[in-house]
Amino acid sequence: MRASHNVFMAKPRILILYTGGTFGMNAGSLTLPRLSPSALKKRLLERVPELKALAECRVEVLMNRDSAHIGAPEWVQIAQRIRSRWKAVDGVVLLHGTDTLAYTASALSFLLRPCLKPVVLTGAQRPLAAIRSDARRNLISAVEIAAARRTGSKRGGGQTLAQVSVFFNELLFQGNRLRKRSAVDFSGFDSPKSPTLGRVGAQIAFDARAFQKVSAEPRLKDRFSHGVVMLQLTPGLPARAIREHLLPEIEGLVLVAFPSGTAPTQDPEFLALLAEARSLDIPMVVATEGVGVTGSEYRAGKEMLSLGCLWSGAMTPECAYVKASWILGQIEESRSSVKHSSRVGQFKKWWEKEIAFEGVSQR
Repeated sequence: MRASHNVFMAKPRILILYTGGTFGMNAGSLTLPRLSPSALKKRLLERVPELKALAECRVEVLMNRDSAHIGAPEWVQIAQRIRSRWKAVDGVVLLHGTDTLAYTASALSFLLRPCLKPVVLTGAQRPLAAIRSDARRNLISAVEIAAARRTGSKRGGGQTLAQVSVFFNELLFQGNRLRKRSAVDFSGFDSPKSPTLGRVGAQIAFDARAFQKVSAEPRLKDRFSHGVVMLQLTPGLPARAIREHLLPEIEGLVLVAFPSGTAPTQDPEFLALLAEARSLDIPMVVATEGVGVTGSEYRAGKEMLSLGCLWSGAMTPECAYVKASWILGQIEESRSSVKHSSRVGQFKKWWEKEIAFEGVSQR
């Protein structure tokens, strides 16, 4: 008698975790409806019946917020809920608003280490209830990706995409390499400093990088600093006002430099700003929206580094902000209780570690 194959035919168990955003909004008013898990599941299965064929989907409403209202406390809450479900599911799809999706994806890439199952974030530019919405196809592909296994691995069951990723409009991105580029185009995101992890067409084509496993180390707590400021550098920056009024109130500074990794270092007040931050033991990191720069090609970039700034390498500004906040969350909050420069020293040790393939500078 042949053994039963039902065990091999079992559908993957996928947790669909809802946090709000455009995806579930009312089509006409773009307002957030009141949703219970049962109401959301009914809506999803009515409008996306393909989900039944792809997986055994469990729907949970964790929160129902515009993504502009999601930050560090919610990142921790999302990570804790996902960890509590690891053993019960084969993958997770997180429905999230698009405005801060890149920040949440970056945060989860650090918080969910080791990432035991696929965690795929997605959202929509138009609500699921709207005509000609991108929500339906984004959800279908995200669930299919979360349930996918790569065959041919040494382990008999195949290998899953065990990392935090983002699916949007046919493309699969590494979660902490993402930037939002448009609020209206269905192709609303790109990954300017890193190749995509896959593309969805007639079939799903994964890049080998999709199956890299992130180490469990270093182990840090689910805690973020609320004292990190990201500052876009501009010509004519009011550096003196920032130095006198902002620096005494913050714990970390992320400087988004010009695309070539340069800054207004000809301005004595800007140089005084950097010197004052260093004297206050405030870690400073430099990020850029540019592609393929190291921050040391130009003199203006070198001067920032010589004054104590740390380079973000291939990290996006969003990821640099999240990583800085996360690292500082591990360090004792009161500057007065630690020795001079110990904050920057501890910060630098963690900053220079490649924690979640985020793109640490190799300079």
